[in-house]
Amino acid sequence: MTRRLKFSIGDNQRGYKSVELTIDGGQVSRKILRGGLSAVGKKIFPAEEISDEHLAKLDALEIFAWEKNYSSATRGVQWQLTFSDGDEIYRGRGDGAFPENFERLADWLDEFFPELEFIDRQRLERVTIDYIGERLTVDRRDKTLTLDKPKSNHVYGIDDDKKIFIAAQKLFDAVDIADAVEFSCMCATFELVRHDGTVDAFAAPYTENFLPGLTKFLEAVRTFIDDLTADILAPPQSAEISARRGRLILCKVQFPGSYKHYTYSTDDETLSAGDIVDVPVGRNNDVTWARLVEIGYFDEYDTPIPRDKIKKIIGKHVADEWENV
Repeated sequence: MTRRLKFSIGDNQRGYKSVELTIDGGQVSRKILRGGLSAVGKKIFPAEEISDEHLAKLDALEIFAWEKNYSSATRGVQWQLTFSDGDEIYRGRGDGAFPENFERLADWLDEFFPELEFIDRQRLERVTIDYIGERLTVDRRDKTLTLDKPKSNHVYGIDDDKKIFIAAQKLFDAVDIADAVEFSCMCATFELVRHDGTVDAFAAPYTENFLPGLTKFLEAVRTFIDDLTADILAPPQSAEISARRGRLILCKVQFPGSYKHYTYSTDDETLSAGDIVDVPVGRNNDVTWARLVEIGYFDEYDTPIPRDKIKKIIGKHVADEWENV
């Protein structure tokens, strides 16, 4: 029985990608009809064998159960799909909204047309966090969430849950990994495996201040792990860390119009990433404002910069009416 699939997706900013596949007698024929804004043009590929695994993934999508129309209040990425299997035909479309397992269709197509990048090459496929003798692993391919404790191992199936991966993507896409390694107090170590095969490994303070979005990510994790307690699921607040004797609080700030980060110290445990602060600059210690982007906690003799070269934050900035901060 012959199966045919024609798929198009895109928007005005990124252009539209369109492909067509025909599956017949254990063979698949592929066509690229449009390549979006990429350099990929129209192309016809010679027929080749299709594996039972690929066929099983296609069946698992249950396309004929999809609705015919998906839309949202605001316009977004638009897509169209026509799929036939013998005499049965599905025609569907969407604008800023998708079927629940739409990403699995994109995964399936990406295996046949990798040059079109139906999947973001920076998409997180696996996240591993090590903290105080515990390890948390979220694996998209295996659809598992694993918590390793010193005396036990716990594995949870996460199926096609998106919240946990969306929260992870927002969390780690915002991390400047180069700065994290430089600025780290080695509180936790992270390994990120992305869709293109690249692996990022770094260490960073395990706090919401340093990793904005950590709380939401762990909330998504705890929807699966609701029967256990673990230190890795409840990172300390900044005040809990800095309250330890001999701990120094070092902050990185960013000045308006600049991409560089500068290190200052503070005794104020209430400061958080995103706060606007007044700091001294230059030889004359002129006061100007900057945005606090990172907070780290260090032992007295383990600072990344000599203490006598670190200036101190004056305090939170109080904006005048005419300022735009």
